[in-house]
Amino acid sequence: MRPSRAAVLMAAAAAVLTGCTAESASDPGPRVVESPAGIPAELAARAAHTMTPLLDGSLLVVGGCVTDGCGTATRDSWIIEGRDARPTTSLNYVRDAHSATLLADGRVVVAGGFAAEGTPALDTVEIYDPETARWAEVAALTTGRGSHGAALLGDGTVLIAGGWARTGGFTATTEIFDPLTATFRPGPELPMPVAGVGAASLPDGCALLAGGERESGVPTDSAVTVCPDGTVTEVGPLLEARFKHATVPLASGDVLIVGGTSDDRELLPSTEIFDAESQTFRPGPQLTVGRYKLGAAVLPDGRVAVAGGAPGVELIDVASGASTLVDAAQHTVASFSTLGVTGGVLVVLGGYDESIDLTRVGLAIDLAQLPR
Repeated sequence: MRPSRAAVLMAAAAAVLTGCTAESASDPGPRVVESPAGIPAELAARAAHTMTPLLDGSLLVVGGCVTDGCGTATRDSWIIEGRDARPTTSLNYVRDAHSATLLADGRVVVAGGFAAEGTPALDTVEIYDPETARWAEVAALTTGRGSHGAALLGDGTVLIAGGWARTGGFTATTEIFDPLTATFRPGPELPMPVAGVGAASLPDGCALLAGGERESGVPTDSAVTVCPDGTVTEVGPLLEARFKHATVPLASGDVLIVGGTSDDRELLPSTEIFDAESQTFRPGPQLTVGRYKLGAAVLPDGRVAVAGGAPGVELIDVASGASTLVDAAQHTVASFSTLGVTGGVLVVLGGYDESIDLTRVGLAIDLAQLPR
């Protein structure tokens, strides 16, 4: 069974915004609407869900916990296009803390997760087909798991790595999903058991796995690449051991590692960049405030929007080395929210607060209003 969320909740006061210039303090930023028209309150009332960009530019929102305390998951799924949202076919199983990976053919494979607080990790897997708006159950995971990493490999298969295992405790196992046969096969072992590992596809067809918890509340600075042929190569360490961070593939092929925590108390404002060519890490822009349990999305202009773990939304510009707070309003801190871009709008959806109560926040920001 997974550890209680309450046991690992950060027992600290809400973070205070820092790093704002006098100019940014006087500029309230773009108008941000909570649960705007078109984003129903029932859609915003969730956390530990997934939001996956589809090939047609819409966003697929899947599952998540839907009660305060985050003890009960849902099987509903939604499509968001711009400011419009509609429910689509429900999952076969309720789940949160699962993975959702876009396949090369446009379908989405959803794996593992949890059905409720205190229950074993799920081994069920299902695929969403946007053409039919239907879910199809496929072969089960070899090892039921939640809070794991997942990334598309260059041969079209999906790497599932680490996580909290159905048998109890963190796991170092990986497995490979083949969408042609809709089956799993064992993958290579990781250097150590790890949950919450960041995963990102790389230009060479391999995947980066970085950071996470090697035991409850203990971070790792380990980073490896896993290739389709099963080769595991150590490319770490990270510049800073971290977990509950965001891992973001960039258009350049590099990967941005954002925020997280080293001890479940101090939130990290640091970022680092994995250089896909040299296979090394270098410092990235500093956030305006430390963040963890955060969501991230790449904007059309290449900047990265992040939110969660602290109030507000900020934009990371890797090219200039700066991070800018977009919305200076004191929003409720939303942990385990998600971000996505659709129809010229940045959507920030869901999450829970320091008491693990759902924030029920749905933010919609026109991309044209974002500071340049």
